[in-house]
Amino acid sequence: MTPVKPAKGLLVLALGLLVLGGAGFLLAPQYPGFGLLPMVLAGIILLARGPSRLKADLQSLAEPQIARRLRIGLKLLLALAIVVAFGSLTRLPIYNLGPTKNLTLSPSELKIIEQLPADVEIEAFLSQLGEIRFGPLLALYERSPKITVKKSHGPGRAEQSGSGFQLALPDRAIIRAGPYIETVSPLSQLGLKAAFFRIVAPSRLVYNLIGDGQKSVQDQSSLGLSQWSSWLDRQKIFLRDHVWAPNSPLPQGGSALILAGPKVDLLDVKNTALLQYLAQGGRLLVMRDPLAKGLAAEAFEDLGLSLAEGLVVDPETAWAGTNDLFPVSHDFPAHPATLGLRQPVVWPMAGAILTAPGFNEKPKDPDNPLSSHTWAVAQSSPESFLETDLEQLAQRKPALNPETDLKGPLTLATATTLAQGGRLALVADSDLAANLFIANPGNLAFMDSLIHWLLGAEDDLAPRAESSFFYLTQTRARIMFWLPVVVWPILMTLLWALFYRRRRAA
Repeated sequence: MTPVKPAKGLLVLALGLLVLGGAGFLLAPQYPGFGLLPMVLAGIILLARGPSRLKADLQSLAEPQIARRLRIGLKLLLALAIVVAFGSLTRLPIYNLGPTKNLTLSPSELKIIEQLPADVEIEAFLSQLGEIRFGPLLALYERSPKITVKKSHGPGRAEQSGSGFQLALPDRAIIRAGPYIETVSPLSQLGLKAAFFRIVAPSRLVYNLIGDGQKSVQDQSSLGLSQWSSWLDRQKIFLRDHVWAPNSPLPQGGSALILAGPKVDLLDVKNTALLQYLAQGGRLLVMRDPLAKGLAAEAFEDLGLSLAEGLVVDPETAWAGTNDLFPVSHDFPAHPATLGLRQPVVWPMAGAILTAPGFNEKPKDPDNPLSSHTWAVAQSSPESFLETDLEQLAQRKPALNPETDLKGPLTLATATTLAQGGRLALVADSDLAANLFIANPGNLAFMDSLIHWLLGAEDDLAPRAESSFFYLTQTRARIMFWLPVVVWPILMTLLWALFYRRRRAA
């Protein structure tokens, strides 16, 4: 029988691919392609060699010189694994279990529990580490005779969503109290407290102004606000349409007002009434349609805000599966209205909010009731720009003109606080809360947090809508393509060619 000639290079190549695949799964578990492709290539090589040849290959590794090199390589891999593991332990919050001994509820949490109705159910979905982290906390809540806790364990579960299925991530809770349902995802002590706070909070009435082409909460079409209204009903925030006649005053008795995408030019008397309402401590949410003339660009100049003409174009969104007229926000500036937001927000044809011309040069008047401070709470990506040429947009050929178009990041939503306690939430997109787009978890979470900030619920800062997907930026999409498809195969080919050349030279 002809002895089988060992091929140490192929074996080393296969082992290297297996190590690369394992490192890919360890470093980027949310991108399985990083680890899957090298391991598949390694499996192909091992299968092609066959059992007898693999046995000869493994025996050849016992040679002193080869064994010494393998020991050095294993030591380096072990050191790398220790460094990666240490970085994961210090970076990932899920491994930071926190204190579980002597855990108590704060006086404010106990006060909220006293105000809860008699029958409250917490349905918690926990991973193994989530049980260690949140089990003692849930046990404290279960001590109250008003609260029942039901727990399910596992790495995750698939649940039906409409006509398809989505992955429900672990460590979350659903709280049911009569007709009200609250979702806390990701699960946290702050999130539980905020959810219970919303349950015991008094009902609030918010008037949605109509009469100038605005969106209606009773409209069940794709561009209506009925789904968002139904969602807020479960949190005891009731939206009601109010016809705002030209010579009629603003409605009284509501906690806030909404002006959602007027299509007809607002009269000067209405613009003045809105500013007076804010100056007297009112709360107002304005969503502007950038393609309509309903809200003038200078409507809020007295507050230092100007509504830009044109549409925001974002080439980066093509990598996320949407067109470039649907910018995406995924990194939010720090503000109470954005605390805890992690889901991407999709903006269907949005405008931009700018600083009013000359506003920064005006002297500040402490006696001015419209004295205010504004924060940007949502922005487009740095690759975006404001297209002002409507003909280019109509031909679907938007292009950045450095002389007329503003470069991103551009402000898409602002939060303004006035001297007398008034608040203005200004959104440069009237369709963000429409029925067609509110189903996006990021849109729902953003609008939910914005309305709660507007109503002054300072203790209610946890997100209420969950997400089952992550957003691909342009850089991430390129990495996901080039690394497993191009870089790694070329690297493995070069390493094999180098090894083969050295073996031939020897």
